[in-house]
Amino acid sequence: MADKTLEDIEKELADLDKEYEDGYSGKDRNSVSPAGLEKLIARTKTIRADLEKLGALTAGENAATVLASIDGRTALYEREIVLVKAANEMGPAFGRFSAEGSAANFVFDRYNRHYAGQSRDTRDLGLLKELVEELRQIKKRMLAIAPKNLPEPMQRDVDLVTQNIERYQAEEREIPRAQAAGTQEDQANRYAFLANQQFAVYQSFFAGQSRISRRPQLLVRVIENLRRYRTAMFDLKNKNLKSTSNDGNIGIVDGRLKAYDAELGEIRKTRSSVKLVDIMGTLGNAANALFEEYRKDFAGKDRTTVSAEQLSALVDKLDELRRQMEELGRVEKNETNTKNIDIVRDYQASWVREYQAVRAAQEALSAVKTND
Repeated sequence: MADKTLEDIEKELADLDKEYEDGYSGKDRNSVSPAGLEKLIARTKTIRADLEKLGALTAGENAATVLASIDGRTALYEREIVLVKAANEMGPAFGRFSAEGSAANFVFDRYNRHYAGQSRDTRDLGLLKELVEELRQIKKRMLAIAPKNLPEPMQRDVDLVTQNIERYQAEEREIPRAQAAGTQEDQANRYAFLANQQFAVYQSFFAGQSRISRRPQLLVRVIENLRRYRTAMFDLKNKNLKSTSNDGNIGIVDGRLKAYDAELGEIRKTRSSVKLVDIMGTLGNAANALFEEYRKDFAGKDRTTVSAEQLSALVDKLDELRRQMEELGRVEKNETNTKNIDIVRDYQASWVREYQAVRAAQEALSAVKTND
């Protein structure tokens, strides 16, 4: 039999994708067998061998892309086998545990987007504290679902959450030191910058939005951050910093704090008068609005020209809605809300991957321009 062409191999990969989609994608892992996945892995190895037989000259420049695609599928199927076996071992508890694992991954993503590789003196301390607390609660729920004798991959998930809690706490200690460094003028300018960041958070997440769909704890975080910066500004003034801009900034922050405190009261008052099921519905509508914004500004667009900053903000906004849906779902069971949670999780995971692809495309383009 003649060696297969690159087109033959690409068709076989498409067939593999269809088999995986039909047999496993979106399926309850408790209801499927790992045997089919083992067969898929065997086929990827055969396809890989066929590609290697072609040689680089015959396969052409697309060979590397196809090889990466084959290896990616193999890794996916191997990971899925581990999860299917764990699901069979844990039973119905696996689904709940897996949801907490997804929530942890979303926390890791938020940290990576907002902290990794960033200057500590410009980072949001309140957000980092929130990420730490969120991971603590996720770990607590993980251990409550399966308090002992966790399958090995699930125990690794718990260990990873623990490691990141410790990592984020270490960073939490370093950020205030970085923000208090430099001359008094440096510090005053820095606290003004940090305060403006919080004003931007309010503008993006609260201005013009339905109070029913807003998470009160987010506004609490903004207020606590501003109080922290206001205290630092006032300390500089007490240490004899003569700066009209710093004095003016104290007044601006005081005004915003008064307005935000009042808005927080209105949000809590509004939400307290609405049934949980109606809040759930409002959150679903808010998610649909974000889906539409994504379709308009990102779907099918050139990754090198779209706004990575806007996409990151969309991920954060969807994260706000998902967390509220999940919190309400732990208080009151509702079939529609449960379905909405699944949909929002899928969208958020997809947007996280798209953000990473956008950043990679834009960095690659920047590197090419630099070399030119």
